[in-house]
Amino acid sequence: MTQPAVPAPSSPKSLELQLGPGWRFDSRRRRFEQESGETFSPYGDLPEGARIVYKVPRLAKADPARLSGAERDLQRYVQVILPVDAPVHTYLAQVRAWPSVAEAQGGPVVSLPRLGKSS
Repeated sequence: MTQPAVPAPSSPKSLELQLGPGWRFDSRRRRFEQESGETFSPYGDLPEGARIVYKVPRLAKADPARLSGAERDLQRYVQVILPVDAPVHTYLAQVRAWPSVAEAQGGPVVSLPRLGKSS
């Protein structure tokens, strides 16, 4: 008999985002920037302590012209790391409305196997 999984200890939650074509996140300036010059500052929509990070940091500052098609696609993925007590569903609709976001969804739910005797 399989034992049900148990939730992992409290840890930050995340939103997984794919940026729209031509958008990048400038972590130093803490804003999204479009190739056309448009900018968007997201932190007013997020709880204190939230962070935005690239899923593949090595590609974050790479010149898209020097990347393969797959690398350019990976360059568009970022995570919004929310504080432990921030409910993901509260912020998901707001993030989906950002001009820089093509797609957004809640991050994976992590669980641990239940320890104990199995029947």
